[in-house]
Amino acid sequence: MLKKINILYILFIPLCYVLWQMNVGLTQTSPFFYGFAENKETELSHYEHVTVEKIHVTPGQQVVKGQLLLEVKQSNIDLKIGAAGMDIERLNVITQQEKLNIKAKIRELSLRIENEVSEHLVNKRNLELSIESKNDLLKGLKSFEDVPTNTNSSDALKLAALDEKLEITLAPIKLEISELNRQLSNSQSPEQIRQQSLEQEISYLKKEQDKLSILAPSDGLIGNILCKEDENINGFSTLINFYERYPTLVKGFVHESLILKVKVDDSLVVSSTMHPDHKVKGIVVGMGTRIVEIPERLRKIPDFKTYGREVLIRIPSKNPFLQKEKVMLNSLSGEEQSSLSVMLSQFTNYNSKEKKRISKSLQNN
Repeated sequence: MLKKINILYILFIPLCYVLWQMNVGLTQTSPFFYGFAENKETELSHYEHVTVEKIHVTPGQQVVKGQLLLEVKQSNIDLKIGAAGMDIERLNVITQQEKLNIKAKIRELSLRIENEVSEHLVNKRNLELSIESKNDLLKGLKSFEDVPTNTNSSDALKLAALDEKLEITLAPIKLEISELNRQLSNSQSPEQIRQQSLEQEISYLKKEQDKLSILAPSDGLIGNILCKEDENINGFSTLINFYERYPTLVKGFVHESLILKVKVDDSLVVSSTMHPDHKVKGIVVGMGTRIVEIPERLRKIPDFKTYGREVLIRIPSKNPFLQKEKVMLNSLSGEEQSSLSVMLSQFTNYNSKEKKRISKSLQNN
């Protein structure tokens, strides 16, 4: 009997210490509470009615920021691109035909110049032969002393007049050829201007079409894919559930006795309950508007119902936490007490589970 009493006394002392530490944990001036890390879930959708063309990912796949997830199209954009393309083809045909007509006209005028030049050379040669024949005749008439002295001048005028007639004949033809060449090389014809405008329109529409494609907003994981290829999807309907790779938010519940100790924009230390050396700095970004029952997993004493206020804490995307991992939140000033609190919490949870196990075993017996 004495041994049993001594054992009880020995157990009573650490039990009192544990209860005292729990009381300190509940009444300490620095906020201290639990939460769990959550991945941010995003429902990827599009504001337009689209048709799913190709799905590039599978559920559970890890993706990087900017990676193509879905290719989607809008039928009205495709119709506009097709219509603009047909207009460009039509303008191309018109432009090419006009160029062929211009080139044919230039060849015709060039041939006309060649004929005029050939005819001029023949006429000029005939005139020169006539002048040479006349000069030979005049040289044979030695008995005539009074030969006109202006014969050579007259012949030269006739030859000059013949050359001038050729230049006058060719001038309008050359001018017309020059104008046709200008039209041929002109890049600002009405058809070409219209074609350039259509090409710019197609480029714009294709960019708009590319914007419809669904890209990964950040590094993360693919959740449910709520569409299939060739399916028409209404605007704002969810296409893919997307999760960030690492938790970026912590949901915690601060005890109602400590709700005045926590406010938005406060900095808190977020650390793992199982690995206290895994910790990051978080910022309070939101608080609930009512008092709710704290989930059993997040109670300091799981067997006792407690109430508090929901608190949302944003943490950096690069952190060591797992999805739904239980974490401890403490103010910067109360960080030193966190390790002991974690140990006490784990000890309390262990005792609670052990009591349940023993109770269940006794019932079975």
